[in-house]
Amino acid sequence: MSESQDNVSRRKALKIIVGSAGAAVSLPVLGESGPPTSMAACHITPRAQAAAPSAIRTPKFFNEGQVKTLEALSETIIPTDDHSPGAKAARVWEYIDEIIADSDERSKSLWTQGLSAVDTLAERAYQKKFAGCAPEQQIALLEKISQNEEHPATLEERFFVAAKRATIDGYYTSAIGIHQDLEYQGNTALAEFPGCTHPEHKE
Repeated sequence: MSESQDNVSRRKALKIIVGSAGAAVSLPVLGESGPPTSMAACHITPRAQAAAPSAIRTPKFFNEGQVKTLEALSETIIPTDDHSPGAKAARVWEYIDEIIADSDERSKSLWTQGLSAVDTLAERAYQKKFAGCAPEQQIALLEKISQNEEHPATLEERFFVAAKRATIDGYYTSAIGIHQDLEYQGNTALAEFPGCTHPEHKE
């Protein structure tokens, strides 16, 4: 695949995301009806302050196969590009794993069944689990299950909504998402504040 085609694929993948990154911190975990909970509320500080990645930790809830699917899924939603690393580098799966480990049984069921359903779709279409599919195949699968995002009905559609929201939430509360993608500097003193520099606004 050429560099230009690769960039097109990445942009195509990002089109799956409808909301803005700035709104991600208030997105709910659940993909079904029920009281929404904000993942960022209790985890934004420790993740944002992480100075360097530590050793990969042992999953609290997901098994090894589920982690591979989740890692590939989150990277397809927020892929690495020439601006910043993606969800895999930000280790979004660890964030989601920690949250789901402490969630209720309905949420746990949605995630385990949803990951299984995504792998089943991949195996039917490409004879491989989702993590083993080529990037363009992964994008095609997510585009299929994201078509009814505003009114999800099937298990796969409900799971996609939850996975997308969790991925955005996890990514934009990570050091990579905040400092590299959003280029947030934060907590720095300014010697001066010049204000607006647009000529038309100086009149």
